[in-house]
Amino acid sequence: MKAIIVHGGAGKVHTKEEIPPRIETCKKAALSGFEILKKGETSIDAAVEAVKIFEDNPLFNAGKGSYLTEKGEVEMDAGIMNGNTLKIGAVSGIKHVKNPIELARAVMEKSKHNFLIGEGAEEFALKNNLPLVPNEYFITERTKKLFADKIHDTVGAVALDEKGVISVAVSTGGTPMKMSGRVGDSPLVGSGFYANERFGAVATGIGEDIMRAVLTFRIALYLEKGINTAIKEAIAYLTKINGKAGVIALDKNGNIAFEYNTEMMFYAFMKDGMSDPEGGI
Repeated sequence: MKAIIVHGGAGKVHTKEEIPPRIETCKKAALSGFEILKKGETSIDAAVEAVKIFEDNPLFNAGKGSYLTEKGEVEMDAGIMNGNTLKIGAVSGIKHVKNPIELARAVMEKSKHNFLIGEGAEEFALKNNLPLVPNEYFITERTKKLFADKIHDTVGAVALDEKGVISVAVSTGGTPMKMSGRVGDSPLVGSGFYANERFGAVATGIGEDIMRAVLTFRIALYLEKGINTAIKEAIAYLTKINGKAGVIALDKNGNIAFEYNTEMMFYAFMKDGMSDPEGGI
């Protein structure tokens, strides 16, 4: 069984005009990731490919289009995990790496560490020949307009390959007007992302709430009830502590699930037996 689910953020709809292209981009990301899986490549390859599509699209809060800090610059986070090996790669405070998810993967596969931040992470990017760009590359007219708005979203992917390996990937620009140096849930294993041999999940929403609930790992507490019930109960717990977020997930059998208590969450998914991806909010 091969499957992938992606999300393009949870929170509120910024403008109605953005809804169709954001849904279409989610479908594009799911389809691109699924095509990778069909070629027999790994779930890591698929998840990274899907997230890069979001990072390169200025409509999403990841890579180009990331929200600005209180200083008017971009600081990005990303994380990745292989559910079979439990290997992790995470980065934070990234200002110049074109695709932070590629740097997170490099940390996982080419370093002895799990998590790198700031200048040290970008020095590691240079050593691994990853493209660096000026910070201005990530800033768009859209993000300037949203500079002081209270919105929270991220992008992410969960993929299952033909060998039964589940992988997750997540990337974000954080929250608007965040303090310089703020780290959210996205690069934190168990909060913004988690995968093992049974399931994988990625969260999006208010990072501080997600961290308090250890949201993606919390799903494991309820997994015996099935993946759909598990994520519903995880979000129900978040609601009890007045948190706001969404989650996408899939299990080892290719069952796909998503749940959120925000106004909306952009998502799309595709699996064996489907001719086209399904998506919505």
